[in-house]
Amino acid sequence: MDASIHLRTASVAKVITATALGILSTEGKLDFDAPIKKYVPYIPKIYADLTTRQLAGHTSGMKHRPKGERFKKKQYDNMQETVLLMKAPLLFEANTDYKYSTHAFNLLGAVIEGASGTRYIDYMHEVVFKPLGMTNTFEEDIKSLTKKDAQLYMIKKGKVRKDKLTNASYKVPGAGFRSTPADLVKMMDAYSNGMIAKSVTEEMFKSNLLENGTKTNVGIAWRSSIDPFDNLVIEHAGSWFGTRTVLVYYPKENMSISLMINASCNVLIEETAHLFAEVIRKNIKEPSSIGMVNENLTLTLNAAKKKETYEGVFTFNSKTGALKTNSTGFLKDNPILYIGSVNNYAIATSFGLLYMHLKYDKVLKGDIYSYYNRLDKNPKNEIPLATLNSNK
Repeated sequence: MDASIHLRTASVAKVITATALGILSTEGKLDFDAPIKKYVPYIPKIYADLTTRQLAGHTSGMKHRPKGERFKKKQYDNMQETVLLMKAPLLFEANTDYKYSTHAFNLLGAVIEGASGTRYIDYMHEVVFKPLGMTNTFEEDIKSLTKKDAQLYMIKKGKVRKDKLTNASYKVPGAGFRSTPADLVKMMDAYSNGMIAKSVTEEMFKSNLLENGTKTNVGIAWRSSIDPFDNLVIEHAGSWFGTRTVLVYYPKENMSISLMINASCNVLIEETAHLFAEVIRKNIKEPSSIGMVNENLTLTLNAAKKKETYEGVFTFNSKTGALKTNSTGFLKDNPILYIGSVNNYAIATSFGLLYMHLKYDKVLKGDIYSYYNRLDKNPKNEIPLATLNSNK
């Protein structure tokens, strides 16, 4: 695909909006902990005392989306209209629980307008996109798409078909941009070039705490996690009609990676990005020490209710190989990739790349991991999704 083709960001739009919040905070124009009524005079009373931190960190108690479907058929051109779509009572008192909310970011779009004195979308273009060279990022308008905008697809039961084109204008700050992986990576320059102060960046990446002391591992929109290589990861992913996206940032190395797929699909995209990042980080120079052809093995899938066992063979030669089993599931015929450091491999599946830890000392032993975001510890400390052992 052409690198300049525009794809839907889905919920990665939330960290695009968060970048604007960080710039305003750096300029002293926005207090993350001030009631949003300070910036949005027309805000409904029920939401008036919520703060930017609560809305961006999903501890505000706001519902995910407005009720009903009719609003999706209208093209919205200003933030006030979309803010006033939400009339539902709060699900809980702020800071007492965590509930993901896309519509909370419409309120944050209005906060940006109030704090900057500039229309939200104009602020994004003039203060965020243009200075950072994000020339392929813009709000989606389904009536103005061109050949540069990716066709939307969906993958279901192994089959690919076109997905429906739905209107995103009611939720631009939380899920309604189009962009490219290169533009999303460019955006991360704001967190290292002074556009966002170091102290503000630290505040944005820091986990919020609920009143009971529970960490959410979400700050100002950004999620924090740990990858299988013990790296701190700051990230956000998105999923919607015709798209699956992720933006991952490694603050210690100031390294970013973004993946965007023009299909709605069940892909563990954060994990896939972590493994791509490890390949880039290691820049493979030495081949794996494992070499074998049709090694007989047993694969055990640690299913939720009971373990499932399959027979198979494993082949590997320096950098690539394959696992083949008599399973009828996603671990049936899978390429294996060496990712450049001792015992670390990736297995390609219909759910994306999964981390595989392999050891060979007379017999082959391995663990395959599937993990989720917002982790406090290395996923290798969890029970593996599957294990494999040589039949010797």
